[in-house]
This record gives sequence, structure tokens and C-alpha cells, in this order.
Amino acid sequence: MPNDEETAVRAEIARAAAEQDALRCRLEELLARVPPSPREEVIYEQGEPYDFPTEVRSCLECILEDWMKPAVQSLGELSVFQPSQRLAR
Repeated sequence: MPNDEETAVRAEIARAAAEQDALRCRLEELLARVPPSPREEVIYEQGEPYDFPTEVRSCLECILEDWMKPAVQSLGELSVFQPSQRLAR
């Protein structure tokens, strides 16, 4: 049976997960507002310097995939984590 402090920490973790998910949604909306550059393929293929749309899209895609989505998932799982019922030896 969880104690009051554990319950409070779980609730705070769940709130943090919701806040991170809201930020993830905002970043996805921003990404959708920036159309790909007409030069995007050339930039990627020939290693040319990024223009504004390519930099924004590349950065947001990395943040979302590498950090935000995993953080939201991990926080959500952590908020409902149950230790195993295995007895200590």
C-alpha cells in the first residue's frame, strides 16, 4: 500500500507527463506550420548549409523523436510503476 508521499510523487510525475505531452503537441503544431524548404533535398544530399525551414524542421523532429516522445512515455510509465511482489531473500 503506497504511503502519502509516494502518492503525492506519483501525482506530480503524472502532471509532469501531461505537461511534457502538451509541450510535445505544441512542438508538433509548430513543425506542421513550417513547410519543407524547396531546397531540402539538395541541402541534405549535397551537405549545403541549412536554411531556416530545414534547420527548424530538423531540430524539432530530433527533439520530438529523441527526447519528448520517450520522456512522455517514461514519465507515464513511472507514474504507475509497481515494484515486483517478489520477496527479498
